[in-house]
Amino acid sequence: MASEKIFVTGASGDIGRKVVYALLEKKIPVTVYVRDVQKSKELFKDNELVSVVEGDYDNLDNLEKAMPGHTRLFLMCADLPRMPIIKPAIASIAYKAGVKQIVDLSSRFTMFPWRTSVIGEAHRLAEERVYALALEHNANFVALRPSRFFTNHLWADIKMIKEQNTLFDTQDADAPIEWVSTDDIAEVGAHVLSDAIENHANFAYPLISDSVTHAQRAEIFSKALGRTIEYKQVPPAQRYRILQGVGLPAPMAYDLSTVDTCLPPTTVVNILLNRPNKTLEDWVVAHKDHFSA
Repeated sequence: MASEKIFVTGASGDIGRKVVYALLEKKIPVTVYVRDVQKSKELFKDNELVSVVEGDYDNLDNLEKAMPGHTRLFLMCADLPRMPIIKPAIASIAYKAGVKQIVDLSSRFTMFPWRTSVIGEAHRLAEERVYALALEHNANFVALRPSRFFTNHLWADIKMIKEQNTLFDTQDADAPIEWVSTDDIAEVGAHVLSDAIENHANFAYPLISDSVTHAQRAEIFSKALGRTIEYKQVPPAQRYRILQGVGLPAPMAYDLSTVDTCLPPTTVVNILLNRPNKTLEDWVVAHKDHFSA
């Protein structure tokens, strides 16, 4: 992979840094685009394979100057309202600079009906616009579409687990719910970025690591924490207020109170990485200290 050089946006976040770590294990040079240079140095320890570019999404001048010479781009952006503008702007710079493949962190919510999910709509519009640019430049565009993150528990559920020993959601206790590991997301992303481009064409990979019922989820937390955690089904309106109470913006709180995520685990990890998906139970056990009462 000596001829490869990969540009990574969002490199200091959970998924972005894991993508960088995985690429560095493959000895692939990486350029990270970050707001906080000092944080990036702490994360990547002045690794000689890492180049740092300081910048944000308000001014892409530094990104544009640094992009020539890169072969691929890992693209992520957490700014939902501006995502359909920011991602195509970065993609346009990348493709014009000669980047041959963009791997985009999108969302499983793009698969919901048109304009019924604010999360899905932002990602869908961004996907469509970047894909059009890829076709225009005879390049490739791969989208990763993860479902609900395991790590959502650290902000959406932690308060109720610690204070009330209860998980709240809108579905029946026996309804299977999708979850995804950020490790699975990052490792698939790094694999695609380092594999032959033609092996992934212009795929969109849905990523669901585990599917467990709410009753099973409560059992997992109970076993890991050594105390009884119950599941309580609540109306969407109550779930909406709970999510707003932990700081989620109203549109996203509405999304997560109304969407139906009940598909089985996907086979992407098994096919591409030749290993099983990560499980929610393993994640809870590894992070149980966060949920101590």
